[in-house]
Amino acid sequence: MMIKNLTLALATTVLLAACGVKSPQRQAPPEKFSEVTAEVTQEAVLPDPKVNIIFVVDNSGSMKGYQAKMAANIQLFAETFFENSRVDYRIGVVPVYDSKYLNDKTVYVPSGVRKMNALGELVTLKGADGKNIPDQLFITRDTPNPKEVLKNTVMIGTQWGPEAEESFSPVLAVTDLKTNLEKNKGFYQTDAYLAVIFLTDADDVTPGLSAEDFYQQLVDLKGGDRSKVLIAAALPNRDNNSASCAKDGRGPVQAFPSLLSVSGGIFADLCSRDFGSHLAEFGHNLVQRVAAQKRQLDYTPDITTLKVCFSKAKTCQSTVSTADEQILERPRDYAFNPETNEIVLSPYLKLQRIEGASLRISAKPVSLGNYKSDRVTPINRVIR
Repeated sequence: MMIKNLTLALATTVLLAACGVKSPQRQAPPEKFSEVTAEVTQEAVLPDPKVNIIFVVDNSGSMKGYQAKMAANIQLFAETFFENSRVDYRIGVVPVYDSKYLNDKTVYVPSGVRKMNALGELVTLKGADGKNIPDQLFITRDTPNPKEVLKNTVMIGTQWGPEAEESFSPVLAVTDLKTNLEKNKGFYQTDAYLAVIFLTDADDVTPGLSAEDFYQQLVDLKGGDRSKVLIAAALPNRDNNSASCAKDGRGPVQAFPSLLSVSGGIFADLCSRDFGSHLAEFGHNLVQRVAAQKRQLDYTPDITTLKVCFSKAKTCQSTVSTADEQILERPRDYAFNPETNEIVLSPYLKLQRIEGASLRISAKPVSLGNYKSDRVTPINRVIR
């Protein structure tokens, strides 16, 4: 009887084992896939990101020193995107406005008649030699010596005129379609990011406009997308009462603090030794916001086979960059987000200018069925 029971138990064990994990020799071979290539042209689907940058400069009599300080540090702000071949930028400078004294013909002694720039009209660019560049109102990627041009143009000088400085109204005027076409040669683009940098030692006194309403109007211009509006303000520190930190009146005590708060903008202290680093920070934030682009894949890639290139060919042909093909390296040039199945291009990616080239993304697709048998390298198991 005991021998019979042992025989039955052994048979049961063998039967259960036979119902367990299949022998590797009896499993179906893994599915094989050819590479799938997803093409996206730089012009059509991944266009160069556009940004309009407006410098609003106070040109009242007290601003000469602060304009010079901005000019001396502005390269720290600009070099980040001047060196980025993908950012399609337009940079213009507009003076503050004073609606109280528009068309004022009174002759003041000894200064004479107040002189005002038209509301929202960009100033003419100044070349590397400091002279006006005829008919040029904004800097683009095609502008020679853009760093020197920006430096010289920001120093618009001071004049007898602005007394109740309006910094917000010129920005709205720049975005006005009529002013844009008739005065500013189409500088403002409705589909571009908008960055506004203020330089002033006074608070804004635009009639009937709060900082919150001003910011909301800018956001509304971008279809309600707050990410497309960036704000920075170069101001004297209101808590610094030293002679080297002069202010016009009480200084920027209400409107600008409110604007920076509601927009999450950057305050660059004109009286600080770190003024230049704050400008550089805004430049980096601007590039990261504008130039980080994404490409959604319509298949799940086996990341071990993922290749990204900028090429004239239909697929990535080389392992190293050539004159006709630029190989993108991960993580320096791009990253893959497995949660969203997206290729994310680095904001600091420097693409070669290759005529007729497109961004190519290729990889072997993952078979979800093969996850169960552990015959594919899942994304989260890749050793980086």
